[in-house]
Amino acid sequence: MPDTPALRPLARALAPALLLAATATGCGLLPIERDDPSPAGEHLPPEPSPADTPSVESPETPPEPEPEATPEAPAEAPPPLRIARSDQAEQERSATLREQGHDTLDPGRLGYYMDVLGARLRQELAEQPAAIDHRDEGIRVTLAEGNGQTRALETIGHLLHEFGASLVTVVAHRGGVDPDTDQRTAAEGAALAAGEQLERAGVSPERLVLRGTDANNAGANPASLIPAPRLELLIQPLTAS
Repeated sequence: MPDTPALRPLARALAPALLLAATATGCGLLPIERDDPSPAGEHLPPEPSPADTPSVESPETPPEPEPEATPEAPAEAPPPLRIARSDQAEQERSATLREQGHDTLDPGRLGYYMDVLGARLRQELAEQPAAIDHRDEGIRVTLAEGNGQTRALETIGHLLHEFGASLVTVVAHRGGVDPDTDQRTAAEGAALAAGEQLERAGVSPERLVLRGTDANNAGANPASLIPAPRLELLIQPLTAS
């Protein structure tokens, strides 16, 4: 509408009526909605930065349990000492020792090895009741009956522990004329006792062949008052083949 002086009085007269009509129809001016402002004087803290935010650690995974160790099998007990019944016991025992990986001697060392062992036996048993005879098949040590046998067997056992490449045959002889005594049983008991003494001194039972014999089997005269040798030890080298 053009603004002319003639129309101005009319516009001023119509303005209240237009305002009233707009109000009645709901077309009046509405307030503009805004976000609620913070209360006066209240300042919100700034949002923490990622660097300031404490990290939440994930729970540690417990370590897997270690498998239980398989218990070691107990060491095999050595065979018990027993009296040999076979005439081939020495050959059979030597073959078994070689199969088990026992210490053996090369043929070129046999002479020197047995010479040194014989010399050591003579030296260690010099003050004891023992007779030493070095033969081709080995070294024979004879211990007469008496209280000195225990000490002599201990000395021999320590030496045989050092000279391990050898087989030891223990023969116990039991003489006498008492008909009520089982001489063979008594001789076998003496052989077992001697073997136990040698084992305690360090000789493995695998290396021991034990035998018992009475005076008749020993070639002695049963009516003789001279007792047969109580113990004989035949020490033979254990060869590699």
